[in-house]
Amino acid sequence: MSELLIRVIPTDPEWQPTAEAAAAAAEYVAGLFAGPGDHVESVEPVFYDRIAVIDGGEYMEEVFCPRCGASIGVDWFWDLLQDRTGDDPTLDDLAVTVPCCGAALTLPDLRFEAPIGFARFEVSVRNWARAPWELSDNELTTTAAVLGHPVLQVHAHY
Repeated sequence: MSELLIRVIPTDPEWQPTAEAAAAAAEYVAGLFAGPGDHVESVEPVFYDRIAVIDGGEYMEEVFCPRCGASIGVDWFWDLLQDRTGDDPTLDDLAVTVPCCGAALTLPDLRFEAPIGFARFEVSVRNWARAPWELSDNELTTTAAVLGHPVLQVHAHY
């Protein structure tokens, strides 16, 4: 069975909210799926002990170097993560040297065709239906205000 997710994460991979702010943000986001014809299976705050890769699942397409613009390849990215994490999808080190031009960057610096992120916290929205299907800029701004930190959204399909 496939799953659709909207994963709302802080822009700083290390940042985590208080439990109260996390609960308030999840409650606000859940309310965005309460209109006629809307549906959501679950909305929950998720904390990670270490930085987690917040990927797009089947939406992952391509990875590019922000320095030289070269296509690095999603296989290179997944191989790198496998080498660093094994079966644990969390990271301690975000530093990376890209194979195209040898630039020393961080994983969040890489440019992904479909956005992904790195975070120690997310508001996870699972299996939803609403129009529009993604959160608007205003909804993200309000979520950020409730949470206490700027956020971005990652869409995932598994």
